[in-house]
Amino acid sequence: MLKIMYFKNDKCGVCTAFLPKIQRISKDYELELEVVDVVQKPEVAGQNMVFTVPTILIIDSEGNEIKRFARSFSELEIREYLDRVYDILGM
Repeated sequence: MLKIMYFKNDKCGVCTAFLPKIQRISKDYELELEVVDVVQKPEVAGQNMVFTVPTILIIDSEGNEIKRFARSFSELEIREYLDRVYDILGM
């Protein structure tokens, strides 16, 4: 099972606007979603080497990062990536 980690900051307009989209993706693909505010949890951002927001990490079932989307990306790019992964994994 894959997991999405969404790193954001409340002062980031793009982060706020993209949050409903990533929630919809999470629901559509039945993925766990962890939303991390980098101001409230800087240690989590540091552990994952997140230096810009928004950043999305796709995490595999063993906790390894398999894909990173940072700063400039679209909902379509994420969906296309997940579709390819699901095809490969036969999900």
